[in-house]
Amino acid sequence: MTWKALEDNAVTATPEHYALLFAYFSRSNTEVTNRLDEYMNGGKALSAELLSAIHKDYLAESAEADVVRSGSNEIVQVAQQMVDEVSASQGPRAAYGDALEHWASQLNERTTVQDLLKAMTALSLETRKASERNRALEQKLSASTQRICKLQQTLVEVKQEVTTCPLTGIPNRKAFEAKLRRAIAQAKSDLSSRFCLLMLDVDHFKRFNDTYGHRTGDHVLRLVARLLSDNIKGKDTAARYGGEEFAILLEGADLRAGMAVASGICERIGNQRLVKRGTGEQIGQITMSIGVAEHRLGDTGSSIVERADNALYEAKRTGRSRVCAHA
Repeated sequence: MTWKALEDNAVTATPEHYALLFAYFSRSNTEVTNRLDEYMNGGKALSAELLSAIHKDYLAESAEADVVRSGSNEIVQVAQQMVDEVSASQGPRAAYGDALEHWASQLNERTTVQDLLKAMTALSLETRKASERNRALEQKLSASTQRICKLQQTLVEVKQEVTTCPLTGIPNRKAFEAKLRRAIAQAKSDLSSRFCLLMLDVDHFKRFNDTYGHRTGDHVLRLVARLLSDNIKGKDTAARYGGEEFAILLEGADLRAGMAVASGICERIGNQRLVKRGTGEQIGQITMSIGVAEHRLGDTGSSIVERADNALYEAKRTGRSRVCAHA
């Protein structure tokens, strides 16, 4: 389907174009799927410029870009081999059709038993050759299809590895920054689009590590990551930003909505108690400080992160376990 879409729209099969359409047809990237659905379902023609722009927004700047580019190069090569094999088979198929027409013409002119036997022998031979060629082509195409599927799975697995925090299982900082860039680009092109950024930090995290060890500290980070993921929905994104700091992007949310979500998270995490397995002994309480900033027209990734961080520092300064907003 990927190759056909490129041919139908007369778009050169560069690695970037192929990777983008492959992601679309395999449904391996939700954002690419949603963006291209607007064009594919609307019957609009695709262009090299459009595909390059979408690739830049959703693939080129992501953490897995180099891997995708390398993998898509190999996929393009395999796909081109499939096209070449099909094209090469057209000549023999045409020759078989010519043979059928030749003997049909001969039998229309002469229909002796000897002529029939000669025609049957020739046609049987040509048919056997055509059948063998078809089987060989099917085997080659099947092998190429399996190879592409394997490459696709590899790309999906690598993407998962490079965009996910291995400790917590949620998106890492690079993945979050790529999502933030896309949200800013969307807000720039659509003035009605809005979003909020939350920066969150586990209070007194060093105390957990120093008192109870890194294993307990890791357990705290995993617990926080799970609670954050459970308290967002839809296109919202929670990520581990670094160390004990997390970030959440709330799409379609204004400052008031962002504050409400942050307050709910702060309360739920504050209700958590760490206990020792086996004894049930309580060893501590988890709290978080949260800073909230709403996107403003003209914001860059750095500027909105800075405003949310300033609000976070204010929450820390004024007592922790609370939410502050950057007005």
